[in-house]
Amino acid sequence: MATRIAGTAIECEIGHLRHAHSTPIVTTCYLNVDGAQRPRREDYLAAFAVLAQQARNAEIEDPELRTALDANMTLLARWLEERFERSRTRGLVMVCCSLDSWFHAMPVTIAVEDQLTWGRSPHLLQLEAILARAKRLGVALVDHEKMRFFEYHLGELSESSALFEGALPHRDRQHGWNVSSSPSGSGDAAAQWASAGTHVDRRELATEERHLTRCAAALANHVDEHPVDHLILGGPTPEPERLERLLPTRYRSRVVGFLPVRVTAPLEDIQAAVSAIEPDVERRDDEATLSVLATASGSGLAIRGLKPVFAALSEGRVEQLIISTQVESRPGALCTSCQALSLPRLNCPVCGADTTPVDDVVEEAVEQAAHGGECRFVRGELLDADDGVAAIVRY
Repeated sequence: MATRIAGTAIECEIGHLRHAHSTPIVTTCYLNVDGAQRPRREDYLAAFAVLAQQARNAEIEDPELRTALDANMTLLARWLEERFERSRTRGLVMVCCSLDSWFHAMPVTIAVEDQLTWGRSPHLLQLEAILARAKRLGVALVDHEKMRFFEYHLGELSESSALFEGALPHRDRQHGWNVSSSPSGSGDAAAQWASAGTHVDRRELATEERHLTRCAAALANHVDEHPVDHLILGGPTPEPERLERLLPTRYRSRVVGFLPVRVTAPLEDIQAAVSAIEPDVERRDDEATLSVLATASGSGLAIRGLKPVFAALSEGRVEQLIISTQVESRPGALCTSCQALSLPRLNCPVCGADTTPVDDVVEEAVEQAAHGGECRFVRGELLDADDGVAAIVRY
């Protein structure tokens, strides 16, 4: 199960924006400003211009709404050209309402997909997907004398204080261990790490084993206090592999990869290495989620498609809502009496009461699911055949 990270900046922003405005025309713009993909300022300005032109070409019959949307686009363009400083920002979320002279910009350190929407309230589904898919990774780098621990979340790497550090006798890294005049016994398990034909200093091996045992215990205690979804181990071979073997079983299963990074490497190098392995971690998580969905299908506890999922939500049966990252926003309706969701209609399909329109019924489903279960997002192509929505139900 994914670790829920309470109080992150994005969660706070979502909570603020969800209740900030409800006016006839709020415009939300997601813009990819990643320097690796759009290195020049002109590149992301051109991308925004494409979104703005699409908004201007949209068919809007109400002249007041048309005027308000055009004013919103002018407000967004002016801020982007005159106020925005990219720095380390990779994604940008802008929300505004010109009728109320209200504007909010949220730079994020992870990539977003270009998107521009408008409606009665901010469009938050892409932010919800980013938060749900962003796992907290624990990164432990270990060698023969030191261990460093980091946490990686939402594109940011932060370091905890060194858990262990102490000098050990010098060893010849070319051969793996100190060459000694005392031959190792054939039954010495630790000697397996030595190169063939070398002699092993058993005292150093014993010291090394104690060091790694202490590191494993300290790492387990640290993760008990600061939960993570996955662990990544790194450092010179063979220490990371040996550290994994010494971890408690509950944490060995969380190890998802190894990094060939020196323990003394600068933060930028470590962050780059973790970022490179992150897509593989996301792929594994997607596969695990779909495997659980397939198992639930076999036992009759999985439903697919918008209408069946909405019905299950109204009955409080949804344990896990699963949504494609590429699901399109679509209008819908919310019952004023029982709060059931549906596609646009005047009367609730559950109780027959009047409904009120909502800009994005999928986003509303995510919010409802969070109250009684959890929501997971998977890569877009994996759920396209099911309207991009599926659920695992309790009964």
